[in-house]
Amino acid sequence: MNNKYINYLIVAYAFCIPLSRAAIVTFSMLLIILWIVSIKNDTRYYLEILKNNKVIVTLGLLVLAYFVSLIYSDNLYEGFRHSYKYWYYLVIPVIMTKLEKQYISKAVSAFLLGMMISEILSYGIFFELWSLNHGTPSDPSPFMNHLQYSMFLAFTALLVLNRVFNEQNIKYKIGYMIYFLTVTINLFINGGRTGQVAFVVSIFIVGFLNIKNKFKSFILILMLISSILITAYNFSPVFKNRVSQMKNNIEQTVQNNNFSTSVGIRLGFYIITWEIFKDHGLIGVGAGDVMDTVRDYANILPYDFDKLKTMPNTHSDLLEIVITLGLVGVVLYLLLLYNIIKLNIQDKEYKNLPIIFVSVYFISSMFETMFHEQFSMAIFALFVGLFLAEKRLEDNKVQNKECKEVKNEYNN
Repeated sequence: MNNKYINYLIVAYAFCIPLSRAAIVTFSMLLIILWIVSIKNDTRYYLEILKNNKVIVTLGLLVLAYFVSLIYSDNLYEGFRHSYKYWYYLVIPVIMTKLEKQYISKAVSAFLLGMMISEILSYGIFFELWSLNHGTPSDPSPFMNHLQYSMFLAFTALLVLNRVFNEQNIKYKIGYMIYFLTVTINLFINGGRTGQVAFVVSIFIVGFLNIKNKFKSFILILMLISSILITAYNFSPVFKNRVSQMKNNIEQTVQNNNFSTSVGIRLGFYIITWEIFKDHGLIGVGAGDVMDTVRDYANILPYDFDKLKTMPNTHSDLLEIVITLGLVGVVLYLLLLYNIIKLNIQDKEYKNLPIIFVSVYFISSMFETMFHEQFSMAIFALFVGLFLAEKRLEDNKVQNKECKEVKNEYNN
């Protein structure tokens, strides 16, 4: 009975992820509690499953490294404030071990439905049909900041595009094409350049994965993305303004060493991170001292980094990990993403999704701290959990088939 409720909750969790912080907290807690109750008689069995999974082990080591780094952190309050949120990743083992086959597609569809509702609300904000507590016509992100929302939109668009390639039913194919267009338009009326960059890069991966002729794939995707960017530049004032702003930011940074613009701040963080890495390259400075250390280095480097000192984070997972955990953290982080890519899922519907997800997530995380923020942690937990559940079910099916064949051979 618990297992059925857990599967229902996973579907509800997937639906709510784009829509509500409170729902993410509620469903995460319910899933973890029910899972603990459901495995109490088979704890060793489930721990063995988790112990033998490379993704779970690597993620566990990375999170453990953050908590261990508190030992050599001076600012423990900041360290715990930064690290306690990792409990959201406990949902991954729940989904991996409990999700049944028939609920995987339901969970993905529920997520897409949640994104569709979010998208409708975003369009309403953009056209000033209504207003919400979050989002403005110039930045219509209904429930989260525009950087995270743009990542959600980029992945959703590419997930749907992947379905366009694999769907045989012409009615569904047309429906997915329309959904792809609406999500893509929403992406480019949004102020989040992070997701836009991830989309532009990752759409080539979708093409390469689905079109056998790689040259043809490159040309077709190049034509598609060129038409999207040209259309967005000419019809989306938000996108046109952000492109002009980025061009101006780059000129200000290169010509005048201006590190107070959006681009300048990010470049400044790379400069500071390199200096910190030279001094603390192996294990970093610890989870509590990241921004304190950044401010210390900003004061001694020969640039005007005053704007950087006011930032709450480094705007990059990669930089955050380099500063926090040094080379050890970077290796674990990259190994985690590599292990997700290498899951080798056979089901045609999900085969390409780990690669597409990691591509969008990694590119986005270079410009924002996705690994440490609630909404992006939730989407990571959901889809990594789904991929691991699908892989578990496929492996079990192969093992059962092999056992059956051995039994038949023995009986004969």
